[in-house]
Amino acid sequence: MPPYRSLVITTEFLASFTTLAPTDQRRILRALALLDEDEGHASLRVHQPTGALAGQWSASASRSLRITFVRLPGGRKQLVEASHHYGD
Repeated sequence: MPPYRSLVITTEFLASFTTLAPTDQRRILRALALLDEDEGHASLRVHQPTGALAGQWSASASRSLRITFVRLPGGRKQLVEASHHYGD
């Protein structure tokens, strides 16, 4: 993984990332670069889910790929999971 300024990569995130197909991994990496540079980018569709994921945030890497994260002080984001639509 490339170095990021605002993203904290966890072992849980890496474990979920490595289960994805190579094409999905490339989409996730592109989305991570955008999330690190400009989380307001329209293609990311950053939002706060409800229900079981309340308290976390979500960013889209594609129509079905999601990155979930937790906001940390100082604008940093702790990556939780890379998955098909919320853990599918």
